Amino acid sequence: MTTSTDTHILETESQWRIHVIQFVLLIATLCAAQWSTLTNMIEIWYHTTTYNHGFIVAPVSAYLVWRRRSELAAATPSNAYSALLALLLFCVFGLIGELSGVNLARHIGFVCALMCLVPLCFGWSITRRFIFPILFLGFMIPVGDFLIAPLQILTADVSVWMIQMTGVPVYREGLMIELSSGLWEVAEACAGVRFLIANIFVATIFAYLSYDKAWKWVLFAILAVAIPVGANCIRAYGIMMLAHVTDNALAVGVDHLVYGWVFFSIVMLFMLWIGGKFSDRDLEDPIYDYATNDGNHARGGLGVAIAGSLMIAGAPAFSEISKPIPTAMPSALIKPMIPENWEIISWNGDAPDRWIPRLDGADRAEIERLSNGTDTLDMVVAYYTHQRDGSEALHYSNRFDDDKIWVRAALGNSILETGETGLPGVARRDNLTYFQQTGDSSGTIFSSRLVTSWVWVGGSLTADPLTAKLSGMKARLSGGQAGAAIIAFSVQYDDPEEEERARETIETFLADMKPIAPVLEAAGNN
Repeated sequence: MTTSTDTHILETESQWRIHVIQFVLLIATLCAAQWSTLTNMIEIWYHTTTYNHGFIVAPVSAYLVWRRRSELAAATPSNAYSALLALLLFCVFGLIGELSGVNLARHIGFVCALMCLVPLCFGWSITRRFIFPILFLGFMIPVGDFLIAPLQILTADVSVWMIQMTGVPVYREGLMIELSSGLWEVAEACAGVRFLIANIFVATIFAYLSYDKAWKWVLFAILAVAIPVGANCIRAYGIMMLAHVTDNALAVGVDHLVYGWVFFSIVMLFMLWIGGKFSDRDLEDPIYDYATNDGNHARGGLGVAIAGSLMIAGAPAFSEISKPIPTAMPSALIKPMIPENWEIISWNGDAPDRWIPRLDGADRAEIERLSNGTDTLDMVVAYYTHQRDGSEALHYSNRFDDDKIWVRAALGNSILETGETGLPGVARRDNLTYFQQTGDSSGTIFSSRLVTSWVWVGGSLTADPLTAKLSGMKARLSGGQAGAAIIAFSVQYDDPEEEERARETIETFLADMKPIAPVLEAAGNN
């Protein structure tokens, strides 16, 4: 014999069982349908230390829900059918990322679709109560690399200013900083992005567990950004000065990394200590909200899982249908493009003469040194029979510096006269620097290199990443040109004042060239 209370408990457990089954089935469908996107994110988490936290985002989110499990048990689940529209929109958004080759759009689409499963399977009432653990899943998205370049420049600017205020003579060439005791590079690892993102990750959890007032959230968020950025500038200054005053006995090599992470750990603990002074509650005290449900108890059983699965599976199915047909592998890339009055010459392959860009994902890549008897430049062409994961003309791993001989000092755009090549007048500009300490009175030898580049995607030549992505998506949807290529020209110079002359050399070569697009199209048809 059972009481009415027992019957209510059994009914509640049965209701939750149905909704949990819906949720599990839809998560499994989403992961299976967008497996390439999920594995792409996991690879980034694993191989890029900046995003290692991606592995613990879901467990942390689950823990934040679990600590309020008594509140969850008192709630009544339902199905919010309006979430199906949001699910569809984010699946389409991920599909656009897939077609255009924009991984960030794919990642956003996947994670936001995952978030939509909560209201779909459990209702808006429960979603509102647990909105933070749900939105916290956004930390799974590996985004932040765009901050590296500006933070490198900011770190160089501030640290050089602090060195000058200290009274120590300093010379700066882009991201290279030279003191009398040695030469330093503000590399990507020195930008502080890793610590900034880690700091924001920890600060977000801390604020959720500690604050009830909105103004405290805002203030702590500002501190979570300002403190690590400022601390990184101080760290860079401190490492250079510590090495300078100790004649490079400290803060070099392994000491450099140890001092950096020890410093950052102290900074993070200091920030959390300050935040704890203004907390509204103890960290172990969860917030309980036993507000009544929104009155929407609609339930669709497994029908919800079926409807959601159809929407989730539609996008990857369309992507599979529209897969591009690879073009043929060209037998030669650069030779068909060389003007009549230019010829291939040899190069000795020793630093700083050696320059080999990192274009590992290309199906075929060539580099040649060319001369017309007066001017000399290097030309690079990388060809892709079709673009896919890891083999894209605009993939983040494609670099014109090698971090061994040449390092990037600046990145921007350059205006060029491109003649009849069909290249737009705006090119991507990479300024590279080579340096070598001689150990004698001549000090450090610097050499520079100007690189101008474009991409050929969907039959169009451009230097604008957005235009290239849209051209690639248009070509894929219309069955157009599947091949893609990177075209780059580079000139080496030893005096910063010779950069204009390097640009003129590239313009001289382009003035002698014929249209490039027909050559690339023919290459893929051979």
